[in-house]
Amino acid sequence: MCEYRISAILRILSVVLVVLLAVESSECKQGFLTELCVSAQQQCPNSRISFWLYTNTTRDAPTMLDPLNLNSELFEPRLPLKILIHGFIGNRSLTPNLEVRDVLLQTQAVHVVSVDYGSLVRFPCYYPWAVQNARVVSKCLAQFIDSLLEAGIYRREEIHLIGFSLGAQIAGMVANYVQEPLARITGLDPAGPGFMTNWQHEKLDPSDADFVDVIHTDPFFFSMLSPMGHADFYPNLEHFNQRGCSYISQWRFYNCNHYRAAVYYGESIVSDRGFWSQQCGGWLQFFTQRCSLYSHMPNTQMGYFVSENATGSYFLSTHEEYPFAKGPLVDGVMEVAEL
Repeated sequence: MCEYRISAILRILSVVLVVLLAVESSECKQGFLTELCVSAQQQCPNSRISFWLYTNTTRDAPTMLDPLNLNSELFEPRLPLKILIHGFIGNRSLTPNLEVRDVLLQTQAVHVVSVDYGSLVRFPCYYPWAVQNARVVSKCLAQFIDSLLEAGIYRREEIHLIGFSLGAQIAGMVANYVQEPLARITGLDPAGPGFMTNWQHEKLDPSDADFVDVIHTDPFFFSMLSPMGHADFYPNLEHFNQRGCSYISQWRFYNCNHYRAAVYYGESIVSDRGFWSQQCGGWLQFFTQRCSLYSHMPNTQMGYFVSENATGSYFLSTHEEYPFAKGPLVDGVMEVAEL
C-alpha cells in the first residue's frame, strides 16, 4: 500500500506540474516566451509542419516531401506506409520515432513518414497553444494523405497512422479532413489534458478509421482511462503504474508511464513472446475481478501484430525491464508462460 501511496503522490505532483505549465503558458505575453508560444497559421501547406520520408536505404538521409508535389519514384519499391506523429515537446527524432521507426525499417517491408511540427508544441506552451495547433497539424496531414491517394502512390488500405500522446489525438482529427476514410490508427497513450471534454470529432475515437487500437499506459493522469478505439489495451492497470517505472531519470522529472506505450509498441514489432492480453468488459470489471465472465473470449496480442478482429478492453502485465513482453497467457488468466 505504501508503494501505491507514493506512486499516487508522485502522479498528483505530475498533474500539478502540468497545471502550473498551463498557467505559466497563459501568461506568456511578453519577453522570450512570446516567441516560444506559437499559434499556427490556419493554412496548408504550412512552413511549421513538415513530412520526412524514411526508407530502409535512407534511414540516415531522409527526404523532406512537398505535400503538393510528391515524387512517386521516392516511394519505390511500393511498400505499405507507416505515418508517425510525435507529441508535445517532440519532433521527428523523438517518441514515437525513437522507439518505433528504425525497428520498423529494419524488420518490416514498409516505408515510414515522420511528421514534424516541433515548433508548434514547444515547452512550456501546452495549453492552449499546442492543443489548438493540433487542429491545423491534422488538416495538413490530411492534405498530405489526400495527395498520396490522388497521385496513385498509395491506396487508403496501405496507410497506417501511429500517434503518441498529442499525436494520437491529431491522428484522430485527421479523419475529419481526409477525402477517403482512414484504414488504421494506433493511439499510443493519447493525450488527456485539453481533450477530456471535447466533442467526439475533436479527439480519437473508433469512428476515425476502419480499425483503431489504443495502448493506455498513463490513463489516470497524462492520458485517458475511457476506451477510445475498437480495441483498448491496459498494461499493468492494477499497479496504477508501469512496472519498473520511476518518476526520476538522471535526476530530472520524467513521466516514464506515458512513454512506455511507445516502448511496448516498438518491442511488439520484434518480440518472439508477444504482449498477450485478456479481454475483460472494461476497467470497472477488471478492478472488481469479474474478468472470468469473459474467459470464453479469445486472447490477443497488444501492439503491432494486434488482430484487427479484436474488440473491447484488454488487460495484461509486463516485466519490469526489457524485454517487457511476458508471452502467452496460461489458461486465460492474468499469468504468463515464459518462453
